[in-house]
Amino acid sequence: MPLMQTMLKRLSPWLAAAALLGCAAGSPTPDPTPLKNVTPLVSVVQVWGTQLSAGIGETLRLRGAGGSVAVVSSNGHMRVLNAANGQVQWAVDTPDEVVSGAGFDGQVLAAVTARNQLIAAANGQLLWRAQLPARSYTQPLVAGGRVFVLLADQRLSAFDARNGAPLWTQRYSGEPLVLAHPGLLAAAGNALVVGLGERLVIMNPDNGQGLWDVPMAQSRGVDEVERLVDLVSDPALIGSVVCVRAFQASVGCVDMQTRARMWTASSDGVTGLSGDAQAVYGTDGVGRVKAWNTAKGAELWSNNDLLYRNLTTPLALGKTLVVGDGQGFMHWLSRDNGKVMARLPTDGSAIVGSPVLVGGTLIAMTAKGGVFAWRPE
Repeated sequence: MPLMQTMLKRLSPWLAAAALLGCAAGSPTPDPTPLKNVTPLVSVVQVWGTQLSAGIGETLRLRGAGGSVAVVSSNGHMRVLNAANGQVQWAVDTPDEVVSGAGFDGQVLAAVTARNQLIAAANGQLLWRAQLPARSYTQPLVAGGRVFVLLADQRLSAFDARNGAPLWTQRYSGEPLVLAHPGLLAAAGNALVVGLGERLVIMNPDNGQGLWDVPMAQSRGVDEVERLVDLVSDPALIGSVVCVRAFQASVGCVDMQTRARMWTASSDGVTGLSGDAQAVYGTDGVGRVKAWNTAKGAELWSNNDLLYRNLTTPLALGKTLVVGDGQGFMHWLSRDNGKVMARLPTDGSAIVGSPVLVGGTLIAMTAKGGVFAWRPE
């Protein structure tokens, strides 16, 4: 069970080791489902591709803003590309191993290193470093002239994006078992949306004070592993509605205007969500791609053609839903019924992170450090 490898035991490391050994001795993961032949129903063309660096880690993400896309590799290469043509706008190379990133607002690019340092760069220069008191597996959030970082011990800190000056830190009651996996940290309007355990917490970005919160999952089982239901990245932000996934437990939506949970539905995945006013889309732990009604949570459709293919978070794009897999393929599905409408290869290595849309260009990256871009014809 590879999902177990995303767990970190802070207080009793030997328990984590025992859990990993138990997983290794369990049933092997089934082989990826062979791909069926597809008659293209949408026309998509690759507009550029570039090889940046090997060593993209599973905790790293693309981030787009304005007309640019930021990429950070685990070996410390930080790049900002023109989303339209793939040209490097600026680059910074550091000697650091990077464990989470990228955070990007169109100007400042932030990441967290293996030495628990938050680093920020802009215009080809490393701006500053700030020492963190604990590891972070969640990509930093750069917004409103600040860099926010969520730590594995459930501390949340804010820094001045220009110079790294600490602005505030809030510590929340932590669980003994947390995920070594990107957690939930996003901006929604003038608020921060943060996952703390099973709770979706809305916070004031000026001081980190919690404004209100809603539980999104219920712990199950009798041991700490089975009770782990942390909220994971990425959320679907649909107007005043925020939809999130709880690790291997459920998906659900909250209305920020009424401060109420709209619905939850059982789902055992670990990837994020996307959506619109009609539907919320996600992939579960075995590779089913699903759609739920945004208002009520009723399941609309489920596609089983991509089982065990290690799917990414899906991206809603026009009339399609785009998802990458563990063999480097990008799949375009119908948002109406989930039917596969097109498929294109990359470099044969896994698509990592989540595909992003920047200025009409779809961009994804691979485990080999390839970055690829497509547009509909």
